[in-house]
Amino acid sequence: MGTPEISRKRVLVLLIFTLRYAGGETVGLASNALVKYEYAVDLVLETLFSPDTLPTSGFRIEAVTQLNVVWENSSSQHEKLIQLQVEEVKLLNVSEQNENRNSFKDTHSESLLGPTIMAALKKPVIFHWNSGKIEALYGSAEERGLPLNLKRGLVSLFQLQPSSGTITEADVSGNCRVTYEMENNQVIKIKDLLSCGKTEFGFDASNQVLGVQWQPTCKGLYSLENGVIKTAVIEEGHIFKLNLQTTIGAKITSRQQLHYMTSELQPKAFYGESLQETLHNLGIFTPLSITGVLEKVPCKNCTLANDYLKSLNRKNNLQDLSKISEAKVFLAFVQLLREAKKIEILHFLKKAADNEISFLIDSATAAQTESSLSALSEYLDFTEEKQSSQVKTFLFAAAFSAYPSKELLNTLVAKLQSKIASRELEETTVSVIGAVIGKMCLRNLCKLQEVEIAKKVILEGLNAAKEEADVKMYLLALKNARLPETIPLLLQYTKGQTNSVTSIAVAALQRFPSAYITQEVKKHMNRIFHQSRYRYGTAVRMAALDVILNNQLSPMELKNIVLSMGEMESELSKYTVAKLQNIRHSDHHQASKVIRELLRDRLIYNYNHMSRFGCSSSSSGYLAVTTDAISSYNMDLLFGDTGILQKSLTDFFILIQGNQLHATQVSIEAQGLDSFFKESPEQDDGDDDEITASMSVILFDVQFPPTVFFQGYSDLMEKLWSVTEEPTSIIKGSILLIDHLQSFMLQSGLVANAEFQGGLGIDVSGIIELSLWSQKCKTNIRSRGALVINSVIKVDTTFAQAGVKSNSEATAALDFVSSVKFLDSPLLICLQLLNGPFQSREKVTIYKSLQEHVVFSKRKKRTRTFQGAELPLHQANSEMCKKMFAEQQ
Repeated sequence: MGTPEISRKRVLVLLIFTLRYAGGETVGLASNALVKYEYAVDLVLETLFSPDTLPTSGFRIEAVTQLNVVWENSSSQHEKLIQLQVEEVKLLNVSEQNENRNSFKDTHSESLLGPTIMAALKKPVIFHWNSGKIEALYGSAEERGLPLNLKRGLVSLFQLQPSSGTITEADVSGNCRVTYEMENNQVIKIKDLLSCGKTEFGFDASNQVLGVQWQPTCKGLYSLENGVIKTAVIEEGHIFKLNLQTTIGAKITSRQQLHYMTSELQPKAFYGESLQETLHNLGIFTPLSITGVLEKVPCKNCTLANDYLKSLNRKNNLQDLSKISEAKVFLAFVQLLREAKKIEILHFLKKAADNEISFLIDSATAAQTESSLSALSEYLDFTEEKQSSQVKTFLFAAAFSAYPSKELLNTLVAKLQSKIASRELEETTVSVIGAVIGKMCLRNLCKLQEVEIAKKVILEGLNAAKEEADVKMYLLALKNARLPETIPLLLQYTKGQTNSVTSIAVAALQRFPSAYITQEVKKHMNRIFHQSRYRYGTAVRMAALDVILNNQLSPMELKNIVLSMGEMESELSKYTVAKLQNIRHSDHHQASKVIRELLRDRLIYNYNHMSRFGCSSSSSGYLAVTTDAISSYNMDLLFGDTGILQKSLTDFFILIQGNQLHATQVSIEAQGLDSFFKESPEQDDGDDDEITASMSVILFDVQFPPTVFFQGYSDLMEKLWSVTEEPTSIIKGSILLIDHLQSFMLQSGLVANAEFQGGLGIDVSGIIELSLWSQKCKTNIRSRGALVINSVIKVDTTFAQAGVKSNSEATAALDFVSSVKFLDSPLLICLQLLNGPFQSREKVTIYKSLQEHVVFSKRKKRTRTFQGAELPLHQANSEMCKKMFAEQQ
C-alpha cells in the first residue's frame, strides 16, 4: 500500500480529470468516477401588460443527478455509454416569497408529483456520448411523457464542444444550429431556436398583421476548472405578443442550472464488450428520441358543446353580432366544437332553430376540424334553393378562415363540380376557392396536391369561359388567389376586352406586392392609362394609375402623367392631380419622395398642368395611430363630366411593421348614367353604354362578387319605385379573425403553449332613402362590429400549472353617408365618414395552480373611452356639404 500522501495525490488527479479538456480536446466523463450534480429548473412567466405592477408566476424543480460510465469504446476514449439517474426531486417556489404566498409551504413534493411520476423520474436512462455529442438515448420501454421529457432536458446539458464554431446538434429542442465561443475557462453556448427542426404542433395566421410575434432566445454559460464542469447555466426566453396589440401576450423564462457536487472513485464497471451487449445486460435497450415529443393534452373539465348551446338559448341573442357578449360566446363555442365529434356537430345543425343556424355554421367552419367540416359538407345542400342563405353563411366563413385546410378546399371544389342552386352561389363559391388558395399559398402550401387541383379548376374554368359573366367570375377568383404565375394571364385580359372585364384584371394586378410588378406589367399599365393602343373607361384608367403610382414610380413615368393632363377628360385629370397631391403630402407612401422632387420643377409644377377643374378627388387620413399599428383610410371619387359619380373607392388599411392588411374596401361603380343629364350627344369616352350600378366589398383581403343594384333602364325604374328605407344586409357573421396555437418544448423538457384567438362579430348593411318629390337621395353603409381577443400563455404539467391570460374587447361603429341633391346642376353631393364613440377594455390575469387548484391569481384591467368624430375628407366636399346643409335649414 502507498503512503497517505501518495493516495491523496492519486485522488486529486482523478478528480481533476473526471471531466477534461485541453487544447481543443473533448470534455469527457472519467470511466471510473461516479459524479453527482445539483440540478435546478426555474420557470418564470410574466405579463407584457404593465409588467412592473404585476408579480410573476412559476415554480422551481430541484434534484440531484448522478452519472457514471457503463461502456467505453476500446478504440476511442471519447465514445461512451453514460448512465444518468435522478434522485431527491423537490418542488419549490421560483423566488423568495413571504409565508402567506408560499405555494409549496404545506405540500410535499411526492404528493404533488404522485408515486407514478416520481418513480418514472428515478428510472435511469443511458445516453450514447461521442466526442461531446449525444448520438442516442436509451431507456426502459415504459419511458414516456413528462418524466422522459425532463430527463431529455437534463441529458441535453451534457452536450458540449470546448472549441469555437457553429455546428448543428440534436437535443431536446430538435436539430438546432448552435454556436460555441471559448473565453478563458468558460464556454458560451448559443442556440438558434428558430433554426430547430422541432416537433411542434399548432397553426398561425396567413397575414402577419393578424399574427403573433415569437421571439425565442437560448444562451448557456459553462464554467470549467481544469477540464471539470463546475457550473452550467442555460437561460431560455420566449416572448409572445400579438402584432395588432403588443400588450397581449407574455414572456416565458426557463433557466437550467447544474452545479458540481462530488466525484467518487469506483472500480471500472463495464457491462459488456460492445454497446449493444451493454444495453442488453443492463435491461435499458429501448431507443428513445433525444428530441422532446409533444403530446396533445385533452381538454380537462370541459363543458360539453351540447350543454353549452342549451345554456345559450336561455340568455343570448345569437343574431346581435355587434355585442361583446356574442363575440365571447362565439370564441368559447369554437373551442368546444374542436373537441366535438362529427355526429354531435351534425345533430346541432339539424336541430338548430332559425336564430341559431348562422351562428352554428360560423362556429363549425371556424373550428376547422375534420369532424366539423365533414358535418357541414353533409348538412349543406348546394343544390337546394331553400338552403341558399345557409350555404352563403358557410362560404363567407370559409373565406375568412385564418388557416384554411386542405379538407376545406376539397369540400369547396367538390361542391363547385356538382350542381349549385343559383348563379349567385356559384360565383361566391368560385371567389371563395380563390381566397382559400391564396391563404394556403401564403403559408407555403401551394405545392399541395389539393391546392394544385383547385388552381387547375379555376384556370380551366377561365379558359373554357365563353360568356363575359363567367370570365369575370374566374378573374375574381384569381384576384383573391394572387398567384404570381397568373400575372401574364391577367395581362392578356387587359387587352381587347370590355371595360368590366379589363377592370377586374387590372384590379387583380393592384393586389400583388411590388416585387411581382415587373417593368412589363408597368408598361401595360402605362399603355392603359395613356390609351396608347386601346380606349378604356375612366374607371379602368383610374385603376391602372394606382398600379403605376404604388409600384416603384419612376421620375419619367410621373413626368409623362403630368404632361398628359391636357389630353385627359376634365374629371380624370382633376382626379389625377388630387391623387398626386394626396400622395405628395403622405408620410408613408413610397412615391411621395419622387413626387415632391419632380414637382420642384416649375416646367412641370405649374398652373397649366396642375390647375384642373371638376369634382373628382382623392383624400386620405388616419383613423388611429398607436405604438403598434397605423390604421388609415383612403377615399377616391371619380365623377363624370355631368357631375354624376362614376366610381367611389373607400379603403381602410392596417399597417404593422411593414405588413399591410386591406381591412375593408367599399367600391360603388355606375355606368351610363351620364346620358340622363347630357344636353347633347357627345363622343364615346370609352365607357360601356349600358346603365348599371353595383357595389363590391373587400373584407380582410377577401373580395366578394359585386352586388348589382340595377342593370338596364327598366330595372332602374323598377328599383326606384320599389325602394324602401329598410336596411339591406351586405355581410353579417362571426369571424375567427385571429387563430394562433403553438406548442413547443422548452430546453428543460417542460412543454409550453401559446394560444391567441380573436373573434369578430360584424354586421354591414346599407340603407337607401329616396325622395322623388324633393329630388334627394341618401345612402348609408353602416358597419357595426365587436372584437374580442383572448390569449393564454402557459406551462401545464400534471402537478403544477403557471400562466398568463390576456383579454381585449372593443366595439366600433362606422357610417359612410352619401347625400345627393338632383335639383341643382351640377349635382350637389355630400360625403360623410362618421366614426362612432366606442370603448376598449383590457384585462390580464397571472396565475399558478397546483394539481389544478388555484393557489395564486392576480388581475389588472384598464378601460378607455374614445369619442366619436366625423373624419375629414377633401376641402371641396366640405364646401358642398356646407351648402347642402345650409339649404336644408
